[in-house]
Amino acid sequence: MDKIRVGIVNYLNTKPLIYGLEKPPISNQIELVGDYPARVAEMLLKGEIDVGLIPVAVIPRLPSYHIAGNYCIGTEGEIASVALFSEVPMQEIEQVYLDYQSKTSVALLKFLMKEYWGINRKLFMHEMKNTGRK
Repeated sequence: MDKIRVGIVNYLNTKPLIYGLEKPPISNQIELVGDYPARVAEMLLKGEIDVGLIPVAVIPRLPSYHIAGNYCIGTEGEIASVALFSEVPMQEIEQVYLDYQSKTSVALLKFLMKEYWGINRKLFMHEMKNTGRK
């Protein structure tokens, strides 16, 4: 039997969700594929994995989906994981480089820019390239 390819995110806040997946007997039936959230979502969209812990912002792009379980990484209050840093005042910002690792953070930042701060700026998704340096 082929193993089920499961996309996971190796961040501290995902450890409770993946702990049991790393242990037998489940670990004998699955192959864990770790990456950052946006990449796990892309792997699911391309059929490179069978199931994955993905950002909620990606759900509308899926042809179909099933929510497995009653758990997620979320909040019912304020968060501090989405930030906009600038060396100039908010109204002088001309362009914003977005975090390529989290589609949910990008969606929230876009919402905040439009609805809360009332600004519309050029947005760039910028992925850091591996230079081979450590």
